[in-house]
Amino acid sequence: MAVIPNSPGPASVVPGAGGMLALLLGINLFNYIDRQVLSAVLPRLARDASILALDDPNAQLKLGLLTSAFMATYMTLSLFFGWLDSRGVRRWVILGVGVSLWSLASGSSGLATGYAMLLATRCLVGIGEAAYGPIASAMIADLYPVDRRGKAMALFNMAIPVGSALGFVIGGTLADYYNDWRYAFYATFAGLVLGVVCFSMREPPRPAVTPADRVPYLVALRELWGNRSYVLCCTGMTAIVFVIGGVAAWIPAYVFERESKFVFTAQTLDDLRAGDAKDHREPVPADIVARLQPLVDEPMQRQPELKKQLASMLTPPEAAAHANAIFDVATTKDSPTLGGLTTTFGGILVVGGFLATALGAWIGERLRTRIRGGYFWVIGIGALIAFPCYLGILYAPFPLAWVFTFLTIIGLFLHTGPAFTLLANVTRSRIRATAFAINILVIHLLGDSISPIIIGAVADASNLQTAFLLMSVMILLGGTLWILGAKTLDADTAKAA
Repeated sequence: MAVIPNSPGPASVVPGAGGMLALLLGINLFNYIDRQVLSAVLPRLARDASILALDDPNAQLKLGLLTSAFMATYMTLSLFFGWLDSRGVRRWVILGVGVSLWSLASGSSGLATGYAMLLATRCLVGIGEAAYGPIASAMIADLYPVDRRGKAMALFNMAIPVGSALGFVIGGTLADYYNDWRYAFYATFAGLVLGVVCFSMREPPRPAVTPADRVPYLVALRELWGNRSYVLCCTGMTAIVFVIGGVAAWIPAYVFERESKFVFTAQTLDDLRAGDAKDHREPVPADIVARLQPLVDEPMQRQPELKKQLASMLTPPEAAAHANAIFDVATTKDSPTLGGLTTTFGGILVVGGFLATALGAWIGERLRTRIRGGYFWVIGIGALIAFPCYLGILYAPFPLAWVFTFLTIIGLFLHTGPAFTLLANVTRSRIRATAFAINILVIHLLGDSISPIIIGAVADASNLQTAFLLMSVMILLGGTLWILGAKTLDADTAKAA
C-alpha cells in the first residue's frame, strides 16, 4: 500500500474556489454542531428512563460509549473513503453521500426508542463523517496555491470552536424549550440541505500523481518513528486530545449534576398532577404522585440520590413515562437550566478557542527563530499553565469556575496552530501526508475515542468529579512531552528541509 504525498498545489487560486470553500466551511460547521449536540443533552439523557434504567449501575459508561462509538466508526472508515478518493471517485459525490448519511443518522437519534437504537444511530453518524473528514482538507490544498493555502485552512478550521459552541447552545436550548432532548437532534436534519448542494457542485481539478511520487507506508512509518520531534508532538497531542475530548463530552453533565438541586413540596405534587401545556409537560397520574409523598419536605437532594429514590418508587415503565417531568418540577429555582448552562459554556468556548488559536500562532512565530524549540515551549508551557486552571474548574464555586474554564481552554487550545505547523516542518514533503494521517489516527484512537468511556466508567464507580480529577494527569503528561521535544526540534526541522 502506498500513500500520495502533499500536492504542491495550483499556481493560482482555482476558479470557483471561494464558493467551494464556503460550502466546505458550512459542512465543517455542521460537523462540529452535531458532535456537541450529544454532549449538550447528556444531562437529560442521563435521567431518561426510556433509554437507561434509573438504577442502571453502568449508566455513565453507556453514555460515554455514545460518543466513543461515533469516533470508532469515524476513524475506521476514514481509511476506506480516503482510499476511494485516491482511486479518483468524484469528491463531491463522496461528500454528498457522507453529509446526507450523517444528517439522517443524527436526526434519527431523536427517534430512538431505546439505548441500542441510539447507539446504532451514533455509529452511523461516524460513517457519514468519515466520508467527509479525509477529503475536505485535500480539496482545499488542490484549490489554493501554497501562499494562500494557510489562510484558507485557518478559515476552514475556525468552524471547530464556532460549530462546537453552536452545538452546545442549540442542543441545550432546544432540549430546555421542549423539555425533551430529542428535539435537539431533530434540528440536525437541516444538514441534508448541504448534502443536496454537494451533488450539484462541479468537480474541482486535482493533480495527477505518478508511481514515482508514491512512498511505501512501511518506509514512511520507519522514518517517522525515528523522528523524535514528530513522536513527542504526536504523543503530547494525544494526551491533550484525551482530556479535551473527554471533558467536552461530559462538562454539561458534570456542571448540571454538581449544581442542580431538587426539593419536593406539596406544591410540587400539585404541579405534577396538573401538568403544564406551556412547558410541554403531561400530567402525572395521581397514584404515582401519591407514591412521591414521602419525599415532601425532605432535605435538598442532588440528581444521583434522587435517581436512586425514584428507581425504588416507580416501575420501569412508569419511570420511562414520568421521570423527566418529576425531575423538571422538583428542580429548585436557583439550579442552572440546561439551555443557560450550555449557552455560557458555548460562549466561553468560542471566545477562548479563537483567542487561543490566534495567540498560539502569534507567539509561536515570534519565538520560532529566537528560542531553540520555540514551538514546543509555547504549547508545553500553555498546557502546564492549564493544569492549575483545570483544577480550579473542579473546586472553585460557580461563577468563578467559569473563569477557570476560560483560562483552561486558552492553555489547552494554544497548541492548535503551532502543533500542526510543527508536524509539517519536521517531515519532508514526500511523507507529509502520511505523517498527518498517522497523527490523526493516533490522537483519536488513543485520545478522544476512549476518554468519554473511561470518564463514564470511573463516574459509575465513584462520581464525575473524581473522573475529571484523574484526567488532569494527562495535561501534565502532554505538557512535559512537548517541553522534552524542544531539544531536537531545530535539528529535525533542518533535516526535513
